Amino acid sequence: MDIEILSDYLDTYYGRDKILKTMSYVAKLATVVVTSKTAEARLKTFSSKLSECRVVLRLLDDIPTFNSAKKYGWGQQESDWFVRSVELIQIAVDMIYNPIEHIYWAGENQILSVNYEKLDNITTWFWIVSLCLSLVKSLRKINQLKMKKSQVSESCTNWRKENERINLDIHRQLLACLCSTLDMTYAVSYLPPGLLWGGTLKTWHVGALGTISSCISLYQALRTQIMQKKNI
Repeated sequence: MDIEILSDYLDTYYGRDKILKTMSYVAKLATVVVTSKTAEARLKTFSSKLSECRVVLRLLDDIPTFNSAKKYGWGQQESDWFVRSVELIQIAVDMIYNPIEHIYWAGENQILSVNYEKLDNITTWFWIVSLCLSLVKSLRKINQLKMKKSQVSESCTNWRKENERINLDIHRQLLACLCSTLDMTYAVSYLPPGLLWGGTLKTWHVGALGTISSCISLYQALRTQIMQKKNI
């Protein structure tokens, strides 16, 4: 891979966030191969610090999130009412999630006197709901794309190219479904014990699920960037 593409990707907020996320979960996964308790503790600390970096970066998410919501509006540009409805709910969830996470971060770092453990559980629920909405949205889009594909006639001009484009979109949405499912699986494990499978996954289990999801997302993002560069 061209180092310029990776450099350009790391120059973006989302690029750095995805790399930090991948490294954090790889560190969790690596705890399964070390035999020393000291090495395991160091890997967990490394992973935790990278996660904290991502939380700090998200302190600046409010304005971009608000701007994205403003641009989307009521989603008149979205042809499907179901996708539009889910998108609007997800925007609302994300806009509520951000300030709660900021307060949690301030409480954990003793900047504010709040019950940050309770806020941690609340942010986890918002995270899970957002992932559920992403999964539902992707499943709906796959269904729509399959219907669209069945309607493409061989008599149409460039039908092969259109089929290829639809297949590529289906592939992207399937990967998005897989990522959402993986993320949701380990997100639930952060809930308190007794709630679903909260607290039952080991550190390396979370690391394995997170690493697979992160690598898929990283692959999609870098592939898109490579394709965009080729089209310039």
